[in-house]
Amino acid sequence: MAAQAVTHREHSCSVEVAPSQVDAGAELTVIVQAHCPHGCDLTGQAVSIRSEDGAELATGELGDFALQAPLEVGAHIWRAVLAMQETNGIRHAEAATEFTVVVVPHAASVNIWGLPSAIAAGGRFGFKVGIKCSAGCTLAGRPLGVLDHDGAQVATANLRDDVWPDTGALYFADVEAQAPRIAGDYQWRIETPGSHEEVPHAAGACIFTVKVVAPPDHEVTVEAFDGEKQTPIKGAHVLLHPYRALTDERGVARMKVAKGRYTLFVSGFNYLGYESIIDVTSDVTARAELTVEPEENVDIR
Repeated sequence: MAAQAVTHREHSCSVEVAPSQVDAGAELTVIVQAHCPHGCDLTGQAVSIRSEDGAELATGELGDFALQAPLEVGAHIWRAVLAMQETNGIRHAEAATEFTVVVVPHAASVNIWGLPSAIAAGGRFGFKVGIKCSAGCTLAGRPLGVLDHDGAQVATANLRDDVWPDTGALYFADVEAQAPRIAGDYQWRIETPGSHEEVPHAAGACIFTVKVVAPPDHEVTVEAFDGEKQTPIKGAHVLLHPYRALTDERGVARMKVAKGRYTLFVSGFNYLGYESIIDVTSDVTARAELTVEPEENVDIR
């Protein structure tokens, strides 16, 4: 008479899900582990991953499972089921544990660049808006709106078909708006609505500051030169707060500013910053001679 198998029923199953929240339709990893209190080796134990409706999503042995998240947003209760297994006269009963997969809509990251540092009151200005999906989806044609400080919509646009150079999925649009007629700093907002067609995408938003100044009276020309070599410095940063500019290949930057007294800051890579006070009562040209940063002395003993 054959010996009857000993059944171990106390073994447990644990599940780890990475990431804890996953974009709709994205890949996730489910790690299934099991433990027998009697010290049995459960290597090779068969596992079935099942959805809340009982559909089998994957089968395999204990370890990692690469799965795809549902498209439906929300918490999904799945089960990891360890099949009954008998080895060397020891039978391990079926065991199961539930775990939660939290599915979220694809997030929209909204960015803005090319905004003028200072905008004349009542003047029109342009800038660029970029939106990127957290899963790298194609966003061509996605709408966006610009809301002013009072919540009124002042501009709309749709993302272009192409992406910003040297990026994988940053879709962008050129936007133009009109500045308020009174000088000051204004908090504006960019919004893009969510959508639930095919793959759900969340709404996105970005707040930015529109710095409005009095209409310019005069032009300030700044010439940045290497103080020792007397050569022009290209790409130097020039600041007459709130006005900003970069010098061209001739080391020259020009800015239209309102009359008044300004502190001029000029800085460049590997150069010490330059600072001076200028009074703008007419068109002004200022020359900034920058000094190369001294090399650090390293004492090696």
